[in-house]
Amino acid sequence: MPVWEAALVQIGFVGMGLGLAIALPMYLRRRWPVAFAGRLGDRGQGSQGALPWMAVVGAVVGLIWLYWAVGGTVGVAHRGERDLAWYVLSGVFGLWALVASAAAWAVVRGRPARVPRWGPMVLGWLGSGSLFAWSGWKLPFTLYLAFALPADAALPESLALAALLHLGAVGAGAAMLRALLRTQLVSSTS
Repeated sequence: MPVWEAALVQIGFVGMGLGLAIALPMYLRRRWPVAFAGRLGDRGQGSQGALPWMAVVGAVVGLIWLYWAVGGTVGVAHRGERDLAWYVLSGVFGLWALVASAAAWAVVRGRPARVPRWGPMVLGWLGSGSLFAWSGWKLPFTLYLAFALPADAALPESLALAALLHLGAVGAGAAMLRALLRTQLVSSTS
């Protein structure tokens, strides 16, 4: 592929990602305006009970990805397969996992009470979608590599650990979305 063509494809993907990151919050706010109005905790839906497991799982996944992004080698089976793109993607999706976890935690707990609701809701939607979508396509690919064992393809990370992380990320992303939807439904009926 010529260099100009690869650059054009990458610019297209970046543009599409930025467009979605801008358009999704605008659509959500227009679709469910009540869910984004007010401040966290002003409707009394915060819970002091059990820890939101999806936020904990998302944070663990994010911390492992960030650990790899800064050069950590525990859980990396093929160190020579790491390239700049792998480091950057590990860092970006690690940050999104932490953002999603913090946002879901705040929305479910209703704390900190003075934070405007729209911020954690938007970050929760974007972050949970990032967790679910990224790991949703990586999980089948990782499982294929684990079971087929092709000689010409390898991921840098241990396949068992990668599959576990992607499975956790898909589950956490879906659970975060469900928690955000519940909050929106509670907000809409209030």
